[in-house]
Amino acid sequence: MPTERQLNDTPLRVLLVEDNTEDAFLLTRHLQRAGYDPTLLRVETAEAMRNALEEPAGWDLILADYHLPDFSAPAALALLKSTRHDIPFIMMSGAIDEDTAVSAMRAGAHDYVAKQNLRRLVPAIERELKEAEGRRLKRDAEAALRFSEQRFHRLVEAMPLALLISDAQGRITYANDAVERLLGYTQGQFESGNVTLTSIFGTQGSAFTLTGSDWLRDSSEPFEVECINVRGDKVAVLIGAAELNPEAAPQQRQIAAFLADLTEQKRSQEVLRRTEKLAAAGRLAASIAHEINNPLEAVINCLYLMGHVPLPEPAQHFLSLAQRELDRVVHITTQTLRFYRQSTKPIETDIHELFETVITLYEGRLRSLCIAVDRRYGKIPPIVAYDGEIRQVLSNLVGNAIDAMAQQQHGRVILRTAPGRDWKTDREGVTITLADTGAGMDADTMSRIFEPFFSTKGITGTGLGLWVSLGIINKHHGKVALRSRTGQNGGTVFRVFLPFDSVRVESGEPPLLQASA
Repeated sequence: MPTERQLNDTPLRVLLVEDNTEDAFLLTRHLQRAGYDPTLLRVETAEAMRNALEEPAGWDLILADYHLPDFSAPAALALLKSTRHDIPFIMMSGAIDEDTAVSAMRAGAHDYVAKQNLRRLVPAIERELKEAEGRRLKRDAEAALRFSEQRFHRLVEAMPLALLISDAQGRITYANDAVERLLGYTQGQFESGNVTLTSIFGTQGSAFTLTGSDWLRDSSEPFEVECINVRGDKVAVLIGAAELNPEAAPQQRQIAAFLADLTEQKRSQEVLRRTEKLAAAGRLAASIAHEINNPLEAVINCLYLMGHVPLPEPAQHFLSLAQRELDRVVHITTQTLRFYRQSTKPIETDIHELFETVITLYEGRLRSLCIAVDRRYGKIPPIVAYDGEIRQVLSNLVGNAIDAMAQQQHGRVILRTAPGRDWKTDREGVTITLADTGAGMDADTMSRIFEPFFSTKGITGTGLGLWVSLGIINKHHGKVALRSRTGQNGGTVFRVFLPFDSVRVESGEPPLLQASA
C-alpha cells in the first residue's frame, strides 16, 4: 500500500548551507514526512554555493545554518543577493539570540527557524514558496506588459501615419515620430506642454477635445482638415479619431487621432486640374488656328490675283508687305496646330524641328525683348519619344529662359544639340543644352527648382513647369542637369539627356524623381 506521503510527494529542490551531515539527514526526513520529495544539495563554502546557484535547474529554496567553519548564513545571504536570484532564504540555527535573527531578517532573509523547533519549518516553507510564486507571476506580468508596450511603441513609431494622443483639455500627451516629420514639432515641444490641439488645428482644435466630441459619435469615417505646422503653414490631412477610454469620467478621457498627409494628393489634383485647363486651352488654340486657315486661304488667293493686276509702285510695295505678313500668319497657325497636336504613341521625333516650333511660338516675345537665339545644332538622328511631351519640356525651358532675361537688354539664349551617352547605363542618345544670359539662381533656388508649386515668378508663376518637365524626362528614361551663376556674367544652363530609344514605359502619370546633380 502506498503511503500518504507517496501519494502527495511534491518535488522540492533545496540548496542547503550546512556542515553537519546528521542535521542534513534529519531535515530531509522532516521534509519527506511533510509530503515533499526533496532534492538536497549540501554546500559548506561560498565557492560551492556560487557554483550551485549557476545550475540551470535552479532552486526552490535555500536553507542556511547560521554558523559554519568557513561560511555563514549572512555571507550566504549576501552572495544570493549579489546574483539577483529570487529564491526564498530561510535561516536555521541551534542557538542565536533574537537581535541576531532580527538583523538577518532586515538584511533580506525571509524567515528564521530554530533547529530545535522544526514544526515551524514546513509552514514557513509553504508561505515563502507561495510568496515567491506570487513574485514570479508579477515579474512575468510586468515583463509581458513591457514587451507589449515596446511592441506597441515600435509599431506606432514605424507606421507612416502620424498619431496624436490628447487629454480631455486638448493637451497632447503623446506624438509619434511621424508627427514631427509631418508638422515639424519636436518631442521636446510636446513634452513641455506648449503644443496643444489648438496649436495644431487652430480654431478647429476645440472641436477635437472632449468638450466638443460630438464629431466622434456623428462620424466614424475619416475627414479632411487643415493642420498648422511649426512654421505656421497649413497642411491638409485626413483625420480619423476615437476615444481611448470612453468608460472613464469625462475629464479623464483621452482621444487618439491618426493623421494622413494629403499634400502629395492635393498637388496631384492641382496638377491634374491645371493640366486639364492647359489641354483645353491648347485644344481651343488649335481649333482657332484651324478655323483661321479657311479665311486665310481666301485672302492669300485674293492677293495672288491682285499680284497679276497692273498696280502703281506704292500699291505694289504694300501688296508685297501684306503677302509677307500673311505668310507669317500662315507659319504661326501651322506651328500652333503642330504644337498642340499630341501623339498617342511614341514616334520618331526630330529635336531640331521641335525646337523650331517652340521658337516660333515665342518669336514675338523674343523680338520684343531683343533676345537673340543662337542655334548650335549637331548632327543627331531622331529619337523615339512622345513628341508633344518633349515639345512641352523644351517650351518650359525656353519660356523660363526668356523670363530670366526679361529685365535685360540684348539677352541671348543658346540651343545646342549633340550626340550623347549615359555613362551609368551606356545608352546612346542626344544631349540637349539650353543656356541663357539671365539673372541666374542661387543655391537655395537651385535645390528647390524642381519642386511642385515652387516658383520665382510670384503670383504669375504656377511652379509646375519644371516639375512636369522632370516627370516627362524621367518617363523617357532621361536625365537633367542644372548649372547656374548669379551676378555679372551670370546665367543658367540646363542639360537634358534623352536615349534614342527612350520610351519603353507604361502609360500613366510619370514618376516624380529627382534631377541628377
